[in-house]
Amino acid sequence: MKELSEEKKRKIKLYWLLVVTAFLLILTNSVYGNDLGNFICLFLFPMLIATYFYFLTANITSDSFLKAEWENLALFNYEVDAKILEKYIPSGTEIDLWNNKCYVSLVGFMFKNTKVLGLKVPFHINFEEVNLRFYVKRFENGEWKRGVVFIKEIVPKKAISFIANTLYQENYETQKMRHEIIENENTNIFIYQWKNKENWNSIQLETEKIPTPIAIDSEAEFITEHYFGYTKINEEVTFEYEVQHPRWEQFEVLSYNIDIDFRETYGRDFEFLQIQNPISVFLAKGSAIEVKNKRKLAIEDLFIPRGLNYEY
Repeated sequence: MKELSEEKKRKIKLYWLLVVTAFLLILTNSVYGNDLGNFICLFLFPMLIATYFYFLTANITSDSFLKAEWENLALFNYEVDAKILEKYIPSGTEIDLWNNKCYVSLVGFMFKNTKVLGLKVPFHINFEEVNLRFYVKRFENGEWKRGVVFIKEIVPKKAISFIANTLYQENYETQKMRHEIIENENTNIFIYQWKNKENWNSIQLETEKIPTPIAIDSEAEFITEHYFGYTKINEEVTFEYEVQHPRWEQFEVLSYNIDIDFRETYGRDFEFLQIQNPISVFLAKGSAIEVKNKRKLAIEDLFIPRGLNYEY
């Protein structure tokens, strides 16, 4: 116990509280119970505790929260005024620029072979995601750590949203989604769609069939080579988690189409993207990825010392 973090200690205490509560419910039900009470006290509640125990032990014995494959990442990149993002910036981070440009990216891709704490959850193994994100960096141990902040992440499964919003306190939203890959003789077409109310939103691009390496010091490298996620909990609390994956390849985009109600999907702050064209579009091939357990940044980590003038 002494070697565990405070967060893991709290989870263990919660587990034992649930066990004691279950024991008391069983005793009470043996005196006053009925068939429904027997089902809840002798089966349903113990099974929920057993499920929590599995995830608890997996979380304690491993530093990996999620493993999966990210495939066919369609990236639509917009140049924006950094002031728009100020209220979304987590404490301890700052906007990461490329060639003095501030970027917001709309990203659609596939989750494949997903495992949460080593477990494949039925019907939640392969699914779509579309997110809107921007780029930040944080100075630690003499170097800059480059990461992303998500404005919103859309997925088709309520359980995914619940876990991500509860454990990682991200801004996930559940919508009906679908995707399609059309393979032609010389090109491929990738389509990602999600439904807001009665209207379908869609992103589509046509690419070459052969991937090419992402050039060093290129815009595509800047977009794809961010290996940390940062979550703003409030003005004083920031969560950080690492995402590990090899360097990706990209497919050249020949044409694209965007049909999105930005205001309905992302709110007033980003409705201007409705009439703005992306300054670049490409499709990353993707790879296997691993998301490490989150950590709460210490107070002293949230403030970048004055006078630093480090350049990326």
